[in-house]
Amino acid sequence: MSGFEIGRICSGNSLVFSSLEFLFRFLPAALLLFYVTPVKYRNVTLFFESLFLYACCEPKYVALLLALTLFNYLTERRMMAKRELEAESLGTAKKRWLIFSVGVNLGVLAFFKAGNLLNDSLLLPLGISFYTFKLISWQVDCYRGKLDASISFWQMGAYVCLFPQVASGPIMRYGDGKEALNAKRIHSEDVEDGLRLLILGLLAKVLLADRLGLLWSDIQTIGFESISTPLAWLGAFTYSLQLYFDFEGYSLMAVGIGRMIGLPYLDNFRQPYMAVSVSDFWRRWHITLGSWFRDYVYIPLGGNRKGRLRQVGNLALVWILTGLWHGNGPNFLLWGMTLGILVIMEKQFYGKWIEKRRFINHIYVWLILPLTWMIFAISDLGELGVYFARLFPFFGVGKTLNSHDIGKYMAMYWPILAGGIVFCIPGVAALYERWKRKWFVTAALAFLFWAAVYQLSNAANNPFLYFRF
Repeated sequence: MSGFEIGRICSGNSLVFSSLEFLFRFLPAALLLFYVTPVKYRNVTLFFESLFLYACCEPKYVALLLALTLFNYLTERRMMAKRELEAESLGTAKKRWLIFSVGVNLGVLAFFKAGNLLNDSLLLPLGISFYTFKLISWQVDCYRGKLDASISFWQMGAYVCLFPQVASGPIMRYGDGKEALNAKRIHSEDVEDGLRLLILGLLAKVLLADRLGLLWSDIQTIGFESISTPLAWLGAFTYSLQLYFDFEGYSLMAVGIGRMIGLPYLDNFRQPYMAVSVSDFWRRWHITLGSWFRDYVYIPLGGNRKGRLRQVGNLALVWILTGLWHGNGPNFLLWGMTLGILVIMEKQFYGKWIEKRRFINHIYVWLILPLTWMIFAISDLGELGVYFARLFPFFGVGKTLNSHDIGKYMAMYWPILAGGIVFCIPGVAALYERWKRKWFVTAALAFLFWAAVYQLSNAANNPFLYFRF
C-alpha cells in the first residue's frame, strides 16, 4: 500500500472494515488521535473522525448526515426548553415537537427509499436506515424523559455519527453509551477485549463468510434452472451461514472498536441457529433492531395488551415495516410478510408446543429459516420461483442438467461448511469465553489474524452484506 487509498476502505457506498487500509491505516490513526486528545474533548475528536470517514465514502451525503444531526439536536433542545410550562401544556408541546422531528426523520428515510425504488441508480445514503433509527430513538427517549438536559452537541453528534456504527449498526441507544459519551476514562482491559472482538469479527467475515459466499456465487453463475434439488438445498443452507457470519463478523468488529473507545458491549447476536422457533430466532438475530421495533413500534401500538386481534395486527405491521426497512424490492416485502405469518402462527397456535419438542424444534428452524433467507436473497420474483421449484421438484421446472452436482460441490466446500456449523454451537462460544485469556487462545487468534490478513491481501474488497440497507 502506498498513500492513503480511500478506495480500499470504501466500495460503492459501503465502508469496508475488513480492508487492510482501514485496519492498518485509518483505525490506528483514529484510535491514537482519540487517546491523545484530552478526555473532555474526545467527543469532538470522535465526531470529526466519523464525519471524515463518512465523507470519504459519501461526500454528497455527509451534509445530509450533519444536517439531520443538527436538526435533531435543536428539536430536542426545544423539547427540553418547554420544562417551565404547566404539566398539561408541557405534554402537548413536547408531543408536537416529537411528532415533528420523528416525521422529518421518517420522511427523509422514506424519500430515499422511494427514490431508490423508482430509480435504482440512486444509491441510498450510507447507513441511513441505521442512523435515522438512532435519531428517532433519541427523540422518543427525550420525550419520555430519559435524556439529560446537559447533553452537548458534541456528545449527541458523536453518538449519531459514530464511525463503527454509522454504516450498519448495531443500533445503540444513547443511554447505552451515555457513560462513554460523557468522556469517562478508558481502561486497558476494555482495549484488550475490544481488540479480541475485532479479530473475531474479522475472522468470521474473511475466513468463514467470504469462503461460504463462493458456493452461493457458483450457484448463481450456474443458473437456478440448471441445479439439482440437493444443491439447491445446500445453497440455501450455505447462504444462511454466510449471512450470519458476515453480519455477526461486522457486528463484532463494530462492537470491538466501540469497546476500544470505552463503549459498552452490545449483544447483537445470540447463537440464532440454536433457536427453538422462528420467534426465538428473531429474539437472537440482529437484537438491537428487533428491540428497536419492540420498544418504539410494537409496545406503543399496544403490544399484546389489547386482545388477540390487536396483537396480530401489531405483529403484522412490525414485520411489514421490517421487510420494507431492509429493502425496496418486492422480495423484501414478501420476506417480511412471510416471517410475520410464521411468528403470528407461532404466537397464536403451535409456538409453545414446538419450543418444548427437543430436536424437532431445531429441525423446524433449520428447515424454515433457509427458505425465508432465499426470499431475502433473490430479488427477482421469477428467479425466486425457479429456485423454489428446484427446492421442491414436484413443481417441475424442466430437467436438471447435472443431477450429480451435489457431490462436486460438497467435495469442494465441506470443510468450510463443517467449520461454519461448528462455530454455531453454543459450547464453542462458551469454551472461548472460559479460555480467551489463555496463551494458546491468544496465539491462535494471532495466527488466524495474519491468515485473514494474507487472504485480504490477495482478494478484492468484499463489503458486508448488510451495508446495502
